Amino acid sequence: MRGTPPGAFLFLFRDIERKGRAGTMQTKLPRVRTGIEGLDDLLCGGFLEGDTVLLAGAPGSGKTSMGMQYLYSGAAEYDEPGIFITFEEFPQRIYRDAVNFGWDFPRLEKENKLKVIFTSPDLVQQDLLHEQGIITEMIHEIGARRAVVDSISHFQHHPSLHGDRREAIYGLMNALKREGLTSILIRELPGEEEVGSAAEDFLADGLIALSQERVEGQRMRFVEVMKSRGSPHIPVRGMLLFEAGGLNVIPAHRKAFFHFEEAISTGIPHLDNLLGGGIPYGSFYLLENGSDFHPQLLEANFLKESIEAGDIWVQVGSAPALSQEVCVHLRGLGIGAGSLEEKIKNGTVRIIGPVGSADEAGNCSAEDVIKTLEEIFLSLRERQKLRLQIDLSSLAISLGLNDLLDLLSHLLGISRCYGGVSLGLIQPHLVGEETLGKVRSLADGIVRIWKQGDFDYLQILKAVNSVRTRVQTILEIPDPPYLRIVS
Repeated sequence: MRGTPPGAFLFLFRDIERKGRAGTMQTKLPRVRTGIEGLDDLLCGGFLEGDTVLLAGAPGSGKTSMGMQYLYSGAAEYDEPGIFITFEEFPQRIYRDAVNFGWDFPRLEKENKLKVIFTSPDLVQQDLLHEQGIITEMIHEIGARRAVVDSISHFQHHPSLHGDRREAIYGLMNALKREGLTSILIRELPGEEEVGSAAEDFLADGLIALSQERVEGQRMRFVEVMKSRGSPHIPVRGMLLFEAGGLNVIPAHRKAFFHFEEAISTGIPHLDNLLGGGIPYGSFYLLENGSDFHPQLLEANFLKESIEAGDIWVQVGSAPALSQEVCVHLRGLGIGAGSLEEKIKNGTVRIIGPVGSADEAGNCSAEDVIKTLEEIFLSLRERQKLRLQIDLSSLAISLGLNDLLDLLSHLLGISRCYGGVSLGLIQPHLVGEETLGKVRSLADGIVRIWKQGDFDYLQILKAVNSVRTRVQTILEIPDPPYLRIVS
């Protein structure tokens, strides 16, 4: 791009062209990896080549260290030389700080892979905007591909700058693009100012926010990708750790450590994928759902999968029969009333309930439930499994906390002994925090569904394979399986 005449219209056209390609060529767009473990995952591979990314945060949040690692990784690992333009630190201070992480900046400078430039905003503006001067020469001399400017906050109120701050920063961004650099511009975040409110936040192609907060009296650092123009990114906060070899970003979500070779499907393909293949045999998974969500949609799919697999499905709770809503959804899933009645008659579908005090008419005692479940397990044919669905909200109301936990422990013990799968449904607003916490402690997996504003959300908080997803949107749809999960 060297020698290309500057001009806002040219840069605007290129930006529009790149964004137009993003929909069809996203996987083919060249990426510039930051070299910071975890951050590239949040960026879905790294920065787009030629982008200018704003790195904003309060003092001590890790901005300069992140910029230094970006340049070091580029020069040492990806054969992409870089320049570090600083307005406040002498090169010797940069070298000293880099050594703490094992980064040998002087060696890279001798190899013509890095330049550290201590200068002023007005000289940078004159050099880059007019395509001449020592900075431009250094860029050409080492064939620079990356740049870090620390920090553009110095452009504010600088007496010798031409034009206002917005124009100066916009001109700097365009000049860096003209030279073919993929750049990080560091911005100090003073006081209570929020990221995303300054003019340069809108001008930059990407925006990364660094923050600090106290956790049990200890100050912890966090990073979040707020914006990545023309490119997907994962919009969750990650923890920023300073380690011996540099910075490391730990996202709040985790991919499955392994996928199950054998697991029971929930009936929702996307949910199975998020769980790493479904619910594994011998486990107890808890489904927490809010009052506005219809759990019958999940119940119907879970039951339909059990019927098609030839397993035995048992519901334990307060109802003596399947709800009307579940039966309607089952018909939509291809399980007609006649087929369902046949499964109930031959014992493939069993309902135990209501459960409560034995001296109340029509109630099953906890002992009755345990005895019936043991008999069902003993009657299982070869390769046949039991899928146990437990209405924990109803049991908590009818039995109380202690009796609920006692019954649940017995049910889970039987199920795990015979390799069955247990799915507990609970509505947190009905049972209270203490009950929810106790039941959670027994669960191998936790799927949470809640409503906020106009939408329902889903997140896997716990699973046997250690998966923890970011927040997903869950929609009710008119066609099977009646639920759609949107990442």
